Amino acid sequence: MEIVSEELVSVPEAKEIMVKRSKERELVYEQNICSEFLNKIVRLSSDKANHMAEELKSIIILKPRYIILIIDMMPDTEEEVEVLFSKERTNLKKEEINQIINIVKKYK
Repeated sequence: MEIVSEELVSVPEAKEIMVKRSKERELVYEQNICSEFLNKIVRLSSDKANHMAEELKSIIILKPRYIILIIDMMPDTEEEVEVLFSKERTNLKKEEINQIINIVKKYK
């Protein structure tokens, strides 16, 4: 199998992709397991995740991979945001952390 392209997607987008694939053809064993897992853990619709991503893009310091991470983890508190970024080279200001929390709360 050859990899044609690679793209970061959030968990809700991954679920949407799996649903489309399952309608096109029968999923193989691994895809079924992935689909079942995604059905259990997804908290947002793909549309809401996209809207949330657009809002998070207003925080200049956030790269696309950070935005995906925030959408997938949906942090509620300053501590949770700090844990998400603890091993990253990004230093978020208190104001940016509060912006992230407020955006996440709108979509919970």
